[in-house]
Amino acid sequence: MGKGKTKRNTRDLILDAAEIIVDRDGVNSLTFDALAAEAGVSKGTTLYHFDCKEALTSAMIERFVARFDTAWADAIHEDKETLGRKVRAYVTATFNGEAITGKTFDKVNGAITAALTNFPDRVEPVRQQGQRHQAAIEADGLDPVFATIIRMANDGLWFAESFNLMRYDPKLKQAVAERLVSWSKLQNLPTAETRGGGDAAPQDKKLVAGE
Repeated sequence: MGKGKTKRNTRDLILDAAEIIVDRDGVNSLTFDALAAEAGVSKGTTLYHFDCKEALTSAMIERFVARFDTAWADAIHEDKETLGRKVRAYVTATFNGEAITGKTFDKVNGAITAALTNFPDRVEPVRQQGQRHQAAIEADGLDPVFATIIRMANDGLWFAESFNLMRYDPKLKQAVAERLVSWSKLQNLPTAETRGGGDAAPQDKKLVAGE
């Protein structure tokens, strides 16, 4: 048991070091020499746990997937209001899940995912995760299209910043996240007045699945 625990701890230590390097120096600086130096282990030890860079980055992706799923599950568990709960948890895990996902999650996850876009098999865990989330969101009690709009807005904001395409004012970003959460509760929905005219706001019941 002791050896197994040490092996897991060393593996996590190496993965932690890999995240630090990507966050600080960029994904192109993630070499086994740099990794060994950052982790404080020999190069042979890093190669024992990850025999190639593809194995290392795949392990990083898998850990990112597990972290987000844990943050999502915790947010679902803590929300006692069932309608729209999984949609809210998705937004909460994205913008407020740092205690579980880690401070560098967005930047490092985005960098590694972008680097692997030409290797579909390496990002398959991310695709599978996305499909699981989408199925849960569509079955969350809200109108599936409305729930998906919330998810798409959430993802668009995350991808824009994680892939360094856009930087939003932190207060605006937090306000957007809060608005998405309120929409999942059918609160603060857009009205003709807030849209600057046009048709009246849809009835809340139309945003509930099956109604």
